[in-house]
Formats: sequence, structure tokens, C-alpha cells
Amino acid sequence: MIFVKAVTVLVAGVLTLLTLRSVMGRLQAARARVNPKTPRQPGEMTKLRQDPVTGIYYPEN
Repeated sequence: MIFVKAVTVLVAGVLTLLTLRSVMGRLQAARARVNPKTPRQPGEMTKLRQDPVTGIYYPEN
């Protein structure tokens, strides 16, 4: 009987640790901050360059 209680407590402890680890990971992700980019001027246009092979346009950096 003591063995069953010990196994039950052990399983409950492991499940508690897994749950806490998951919750802490989600809280860490929620605290992450985004660095906003500086806004572009309204009249500023992005120049595009066409790939000669595929014909797809890519922005120039």
C-alpha cells in the first residue's frame, strides 16, 4: 500500500514539474518584446529588382 502511494506522489510530482515548465515557457514568450522598425516616410517607395531567371521581383536593400 505504501508503494502505491509513493508511486502516485512521484507521478503527481513529475506531472506538476512538466506543467510548471510549460507555463513558465509560455510566460517567457509573452514577455518577449518586439523592436519596432522606424516608420518609413509616406512618399518613400521600395525599389524592386527582377530576377532574370524566375521573373520574380525582390526588394533592393
